[in-house]
Parts: sequence; structure tokens; C-alpha cells
Amino acid sequence: MWGKAQVTVRILIADDNAPVRAALRRLLEESAPWEVLEAENGEDCLAKARQSRPHLIVLDLAMPKMDGMRAARALNQMLPETPVIMHTLHYTPRVAVEALKAGVAKVVPKADRSTILSAIQEVLESKQMIDRQAGTSTPSAAKSSTSPEPSPAGPNLGPLSVPSVEERSNKRELPPPDAIVPKG
Repeated sequence: MWGKAQVTVRILIADDNAPVRAALRRLLEESAPWEVLEAENGEDCLAKARQSRPHLIVLDLAMPKMDGMRAARALNQMLPETPVIMHTLHYTPRVAVEALKAGVAKVVPKADRSTILSAIQEVLESKQMIDRQAGTSTPSAAKSSTSPEPSPAGPNLGPLSVPSVEERSNKRELPPPDAIVPKG
């Protein structure tokens, strides 16, 4: 029987605006011991997601080469167990509905930067609860001596290290408003 092993949560950020990616990366890395990867457009996101098998993807809507909506559909086909959060400057109720239809777990407006960390926490906790109930990829349970078949989303990596709200509140606050520059 394998013991419990903490796994660092791997988050892939896809946004064509380098300063936004950098600010979001900094915010995430300072909030928890998460491994943060970056992609600059939808095509790059698909390639990096295929290679790195992230636990969660934060996806912009308006990107060159492949927009976030097309990327979300492709990600949903390629990695159906990996939740996607759409983090967009172009938030409208219609965009939110279309994103949810495309397989996105949650849509967060960039104008409301304070919600991205809580959205990530909520989606990761929800994923863990679903995994436990399904008994498939049991991130918070010890691995048994019988190895399950690998899933398309990658192997069972053990419990994910997801910080609590209290742990996150002890970290640095959000970056200053000028740290995240909207696309022009």
C-alpha cells in the first residue's frame, strides 16, 4: 500500500498578454505552493496541456491563433477531467453561458481580480470531492496496491495540495491595480 503523497497542484495559464500572465503567475505562486505554467494562445495551451497534464487551466477568451472558446472545447475533448476557468475581460452573461456549454467550469471577469483565487480554490475543491465520490482518481485518499488503469487525464497523483481560505489570507494580497494591464 502506498502512503499518502502530497502533489503540487499544476496550473496552466493561457493568456496572450504577457504582463497579465506574469501578474497572475506571481499571484498564484505567492498564494500557494502551486506549479504555474504559461501559454500565450489557445494552440500553445493545448500543446502544453497535453504535455504537462495540469490539474487546472486558467484560460483567456480573446487570444490569437485559437481563442479561448475553441481551446476550451478542445481541452474538454482532450482532458475531460481537467477543469477550466475562463478569466476574461470580455465577460457578459452570454459569454458565460457559451463558455459553460464549451465545458468551462467557471467564468471569472478580469475586471474583478479579487475572485480568481477563490474561483481556483472552489474548482479544485469541487474536483477533489467529485474524484472522491467517483472513486476514480482519489486525490485525497491513499493509493491502493492495485494500480487503476491510467485515465486520459493522467495518473492518480495522490492528494492535491490546495490551501485553505485561511492559509491564502495569510499570503500577500492581490497585486496593485496597475500590475494587470488589460489588452488594448
